Amino acid sequence: SSLFAIHQACESIRHGSTSLALAGGVNLSLHPSKYVTLCASGFASSKGHCHAFAADGDGLVPSEGVGVVLLKSLVQARADGDKILAVIKGSGVSQDGRTQGYTVPNPVAQSRAIEAALDQAGVHPETISYVEAHGTGTALGDPIEIQGLVDAYGKYTNRKQYCAIGSVKSNIGHGEAAAGVGQLAKTVLQMQHKTLVASLMHGPPNPNIDFKETPFYVQENLSPWEVHQEEGNGPQPRRAGISSFGAGGVNVHLIVEE
Repeated sequence: SSLFAIHQACESIRHGSTSLALAGGVNLSLHPSKYVTLCASGFASSKGHCHAFAADGDGLVPSEGVGVVLLKSLVQARADGDKILAVIKGSGVSQDGRTQGYTVPNPVAQSRAIEAALDQAGVHPETISYVEAHGTGTALGDPIEIQGLVDAYGKYTNRKQYCAIGSVKSNIGHGEAAAGVGQLAKTVLQMQHKTLVASLMHGPPNPNIDFKETPFYVQENLSPWEVHQEEGNGPQPRRAGISSFGAGGVNVHLIVEE
């Protein structure tokens, strides 16, 4: 929900409907029936940890959170002398449509959102060196998310394992309505510090994901975020993709640049 709010705010600014926007989300768990329902339906992690992209991933860990960003056009922010934390180059949305169940994701629809963001941003996937994934740590959702990313990136490149991937949910759990803005905050902080932090896996990789045959590798250690050197154009700004997918089938993807 929060990443969709950010997308809507960006579109409003792009279309000239507004010059300034606050966008974000808040998530509170105020009644135990929520946890009873999650456990009874098999959505909750059996171990109380989010094992994003790991073999032990069998469910999500709900968390509370609140986050908000102030958005302006880049031209206006520069003119106003603002401290600019990052630039949202593009955003895309899609809807899963009919699937095998309300919470069953659709990799084709996820790819559409990613491709729409890439198209609006006007950047090549090979210049994106980090993806902050939806990464809920579920046996079904994680492989489908990787497939959607592979399908989108595969239209532009056949390079393997050049782009790091991680999930802040392994640190703070699933913020649900506030998850997307938490992902954006993590990504921007990494850009500011020029550092990629570890995605906490708590075990071996999900056996249903063959990362060696994808453009991605899980960021398992703290490391410098190196800049991409583009042939003929030299060093490129650090760029990241951010994916947030709603349980009801709304998919959002942002392309963010330092």
